[in-house]
Amino acid sequence: MQGYVDNALFIYSEEGTAHVDMMLNNPYGTSVTPVPLEEFRENQDKYLKNVSHVVISGDLKSIKWLLKIAMERGFSVGVIPIHHKKIARIYSLPEEPKDAMEVALRDDAHPIDIILCNDEILLFKATVGNLPLLDSPEDISPIKLILSALKRLTKLKFHPFSITINSEQKINTAGSGCMILQRHENTLASKMIAHDSAIDDGMISMIVSSPLSVVDYFKFLYQLIRRKGLPKRLPTTGYIKCPLIDIETEENLPVQIDGEKITHPPLHLVTIPKAVRINVGDQLRKEEKSKSTVKERIDVDALPTGKELLKMRKKRIPFFPFATEERFRNLFISLREDAQINPIYIILIILSTMLATVGLYQSSTAVVIGAMLLAPLMAPIVSFSMGLLRYDSKMSRSSFIKIALGTGLALLSAILITLLFRYKPITPEMQARLQPSLLDLLVALISGVAGAYAKSHKEIIESLAGVAIAVALIPPLAVAGIGLGRGNFFFFSQAFLLYLTNLIGIILAATFTFRFLGYSSAIGNKKGILLVLVITLLIAIPLYLTTEKIMNASALEKRWQRERFLVNDKYLIVKEAHIAYQGNHRLLFAKVLTREPLNRSDLNKLRDEIQSNITGDMKIRIQIIYIP
Repeated sequence: MQGYVDNALFIYSEEGTAHVDMMLNNPYGTSVTPVPLEEFRENQDKYLKNVSHVVISGDLKSIKWLLKIAMERGFSVGVIPIHHKKIARIYSLPEEPKDAMEVALRDDAHPIDIILCNDEILLFKATVGNLPLLDSPEDISPIKLILSALKRLTKLKFHPFSITINSEQKINTAGSGCMILQRHENTLASKMIAHDSAIDDGMISMIVSSPLSVVDYFKFLYQLIRRKGLPKRLPTTGYIKCPLIDIETEENLPVQIDGEKITHPPLHLVTIPKAVRINVGDQLRKEEKSKSTVKERIDVDALPTGKELLKMRKKRIPFFPFATEERFRNLFISLREDAQINPIYIILIILSTMLATVGLYQSSTAVVIGAMLLAPLMAPIVSFSMGLLRYDSKMSRSSFIKIALGTGLALLSAILITLLFRYKPITPEMQARLQPSLLDLLVALISGVAGAYAKSHKEIIESLAGVAIAVALIPPLAVAGIGLGRGNFFFFSQAFLLYLTNLIGIILAATFTFRFLGYSSAIGNKKGILLVLVITLLIAIPLYLTTEKIMNASALEKRWQRERFLVNDKYLIVKEAHIAYQGNHRLLFAKVLTREPLNRSDLNKLRDEIQSNITGDMKIRIQIIYIP
């Protein structure tokens, strides 16, 4: 059976005056002595003589003031909240005054810890710096969270922190802010510690937020929305639980305690175990009974330290994440190895180009694909992209030299094969690489994304071979070498333009893919990326012109299908029409059907008829097919 105190002192503010009659006429047999708050402040000793239980109805500041006195005098405290739902929520108190009075007059006050922050009582939370949205309701929808966050998250900065745990362990790190939690219900922050804290565990719970990017911060918040309790791993976040914490900052960061700016860094936080006895609600009692013993916890592996800290300090948090070598050491070691020239690379470049050149002369697709698989050019290109992104001049320079050497060796190998087989004619496989278009650039961009993604994931690294086939770096180089060997500059320029298109497209796409995946350094190479982007745009100009030519030719070919001419009273039907480019000249290849023999006069007249329907100069090649 529930028991109640025999006597209680009732301290009330001006707004709590309405509760005086209710307290005096309580049905629980408690003798209540009402005292206005201001009068109590002036005569504490008088009213607290022989008092063991005090009920207060006032604002948050008054409640915290009374709790400090209770810590010194040892009396228990009951609370009747006035327009302060947080107090009611954290102690599971009823919001109706009569129900709150019933809890406040019970004789089973629960001992709770008090956290002091620079000697100020902390009941809910204290924040240092900026931790946007951790105060959001835990049932907030992901879409609403994103919409409310965009402006606040883009202004986050890394602030250096020095955190000392229990006066022993010191952690130097950087983050957007820290949050110290006591009781802070129904928010994303409280959700993190819901199963790892108690009101009488003698511990301070602190969250240190250090998102490597706005994207990472969103991921972290989304995990909190989707999961219950504290995640096993806290990405971009540290969690500290101990009795004593000291925080120092290089900057005078804003500090709020329970929503008020009361103090400033450095901060000294200490827990006073079971410092005061408070009448709490039934729900909180049940929760505390179900919780197991809570131990100290220090989870700071995700926080930046060392070189990473030096690069991050006082910088604005980027939208996309960045990485340090400590985080992805194996990947960076592999990329640096790919940037180095070795005998295997030289041999494979020469063999793959020779194989591709022979395959092009034979017009054999299978042989050309085999040469693509053998070619090792993709690896240094991906390394160059990473070096460009991370402002790693050594990796970029080594990769560039390796690519340039491979390009030169490939051209020389193709020239050598061409000089040995000068009599061999131009094949369709060669001609297919003489009209680079915007579609080729698109293929290169997609291949660059695939190459960077495959390189960053060990389980799909084998897919780089498929990327090499898709983008086809060696065949255009081989055709360019054939052009040089034959002394045909147009041949060389068009094929080499295709090679440059593939090369620049892969570099650009791989660079941005690595950026999106979070592999950039804290110091970005904006100039290098901008240069690649400008080169890509310059290459896109001739590609656009070629694409326009191809589209116009395609439209003309379609228009000429089944075209009919009456030449010297003889009906001629165009069965097929194909337009090709040779240097700066356009060639029209057409198959014409006729039932009657054609003489020289008929052919000349047909040529004039065709020419009259075409704008610009065009050489015409006609194949006459006689039908019965």
